[in-house]
Amino acid sequence: MGFSFIKRTILLSFLLSSIAVFGEEQTIYLKNGQILRGEVIHQTATSIQIKITDGKIRQLNKIEIQRVSYKEPTTKELKDSEDKLKQKTQEPQPPIVEPSPQEPPKKNVTNFQLDQTKRHDLEIFGGIGYGYYKPDSETFLLRMQNTLNLLTASNPTITEKPSYKAGLSNHYGLTYTYRRLSGSFSGSNFRSDTTLNTLTINSANEFNTTNGTFPEKQTTIKADISYLAFTNSRFDLRPSVGYFQFWGNTDDTNTSLKAYSSSGLYLYGNYFFQVFEQMKGPSLGLKSTIRTGERIENRIELYYLSLKGNQDNTIHATVFPDSSSAFYGEVAQKSAWSAKGFQLSYKFVYRITPVFSLWAGISAYEWKYNLDQTSNEIRYAFDSSTPRAPGDALLNDLLQTAIGKGATSVSKSNSLDFGVMYRLDFLRQ
Repeated sequence: MGFSFIKRTILLSFLLSSIAVFGEEQTIYLKNGQILRGEVIHQTATSIQIKITDGKIRQLNKIEIQRVSYKEPTTKELKDSEDKLKQKTQEPQPPIVEPSPQEPPKKNVTNFQLDQTKRHDLEIFGGIGYGYYKPDSETFLLRMQNTLNLLTASNPTITEKPSYKAGLSNHYGLTYTYRRLSGSFSGSNFRSDTTLNTLTINSANEFNTTNGTFPEKQTTIKADISYLAFTNSRFDLRPSVGYFQFWGNTDDTNTSLKAYSSSGLYLYGNYFFQVFEQMKGPSLGLKSTIRTGERIENRIELYYLSLKGNQDNTIHATVFPDSSSAFYGEVAQKSAWSAKGFQLSYKFVYRITPVFSLWAGISAYEWKYNLDQTSNEIRYAFDSSTPRAPGDALLNDLLQTAIGKGATSVSKSNSLDFGVMYRLDFLRQ
């Protein structure tokens, strides 16, 4: 009985203590300065529920609680709590930063823009294509000799208009630019095959023909200096002065000679000739660039040419008559020329990168000859081993020069080319 009494006493004490904990009002001091007074009605390891004096039930996390007391708060504690809460109300709330939507990664943007007035670079280009070289040197001298023949009652020669087959062309060059000043050096080669036919009437019953196709080539070099006089985002203009030099070469090893009479072919052979021409002189021109967008450029160059030069023309003829052994003839003709003309160049440039480009373009040269002087030298005559009398040779030269000064002759070369271009930018090194 004694043991049962003890058990009942302990259980009653536990129940009374629990009733005291949950039934008695308590003062709860929060960490934010607020003071609550109420009855604890439930609690767990992490939270408690209290019924405050106005009858509302509030749940608190234990980490918010600073301390708990059964005593009522003093007047000073209530005042301090009120002041602390007012101070927190007056403090601006930290701005709510909403997460911004994630921006996509920026792509690398290639800058193709160039300040033309601050450039410092070296531009190199090269290209190949097809084109023509159409000198008038052979036919001009034949026409001049034909005019002389008509004046001296000699046999006339009829020359057909030559036909041309396009050949390989190539262009190359470089341009150094420092701020507004540029210097360039460039070169080109034009090739074509020329077919030429002539007919010479010897008498009412006799005539002879020449027929042949032969290669011709022109080599050009140019050096110039230009100044950027005007520029904006779309257009550049550069006046330019320069110097041109041309070499023309014809090497015929294919032309044949045939002579006919009323009875048929009575003479045949070879009629080869070599022509070497050199022209050079100053030039004045303009260079312009028209930009379309950031990648496309249209480059145009136009030059006026004033040239002087010489031409050596040598004719080799080997004739095989039906009734006798072959005999050989050789005539050398030297001429001094002056010429006026132009050069036109256009390039369509597409910039793959700021320094590497592809281009397509046309190039054309044309000038009109004026004959200053010409002379003939018959080294081997077909019908005699003795040369002409000096007086006859001099008279013939004077007549040819006089006739040539009044004649016209035009030389042309042109091509369509494709190539690449690379710019070495010293400002980015």
